[in-house]
Amino acid sequence: MRPIHDTLDWNLLRTFIVIVQEESVSRAATRLYLSQPAVSLSLKRLEERLGQKLIERDSHRFRVTEAGHLVYRDAVEIYANVAKLAASIGESDPEIAGHISLALVTGIDCCFLDSVLEGFHQRHPHVTFEIEDMSSMEVQQALLHRQSLLGICLMQRKPEPLIGYTLARQQYRLYCGPHHRLFGRHNLSMDELKLEPWISFSSEQLDGVLSPLAVFRAQQGLKGPVIGQSSRMQEIQRMIVAGMGIGCLPEYTVMRDVKEGRLWPLPPYDGVAPIDLNVLWHSDGRFNAAEQAFIDFFHNALAKVPLEDRLTRGIDTVPADSKGRAVS
Repeated sequence: MRPIHDTLDWNLLRTFIVIVQEESVSRAATRLYLSQPAVSLSLKRLEERLGQKLIERDSHRFRVTEAGHLVYRDAVEIYANVAKLAASIGESDPEIAGHISLALVTGIDCCFLDSVLEGFHQRHPHVTFEIEDMSSMEVQQALLHRQSLLGICLMQRKPEPLIGYTLARQQYRLYCGPHHRLFGRHNLSMDELKLEPWISFSSEQLDGVLSPLAVFRAQQGLKGPVIGQSSRMQEIQRMIVAGMGIGCLPEYTVMRDVKEGRLWPLPPYDGVAPIDLNVLWHSDGRFNAAEQAFIDFFHNALAKVPLEDRLTRGIDTVPADSKGRAVS
């Protein structure tokens, strides 16, 4: 029998990387432009070739096995080495020029996205960009009307004909500002928050993209009046810092403000809810050369950085805190 390294199909490993990153066979199929049965078959072939169960899944759960974690770690390292090999032999891309429009939800703080823009510009310096700052619903509308190539936004349901995947996962927490009566107090109970005035995102509704925050407020019986509202994260933060009320913000984005005393975390101290940032694009794939190059570059970069590290880590970098310092 020929050794496994002579016969193992690299495409099976690449597909497995995407399945793990997306935590879903169906989402992996969308990202790879393949059918779901084809991706499931690739996973089955890889497990049979390695003689190990890599993923346990049914209608209620998705779990990467211990063997699966080992294979994923080594597969990502193989991918990185292949990229280094191409660079070492002087591989160069043909000169590409063109224009790319991106629509981003307000307040994104993501090292991975920053490094993708930096890396793509270094490779294709003649491509120009226009980046629009919008609400999540505006991002989706821009994509539906083909006003932008890619959109990054929060999303409750993915409208057809848009397709996409999870870019990063943000943990939202509850905060108050330095002039609030609860600022600086430790070990608070939820009962002490129940009548506090509230600062709310416009989409913080049961049918909105921030519905988990609305569900949290209802479940905890937080009945204080909504005294401030905005669709922009910066304005939500401004009102909280001004002491107008308490409200939820993405933890990583405001980490520096907490350290510098502009915000104070409130219970529940393990966070309110994780909410995903999603990358979306139109499904028909009619892209110019610059747009296609950017999408390919984005997809290839995703294989280098696990989902859980994308807020704090760029391509070929170690994770960093909100001030850019390496963290273990």
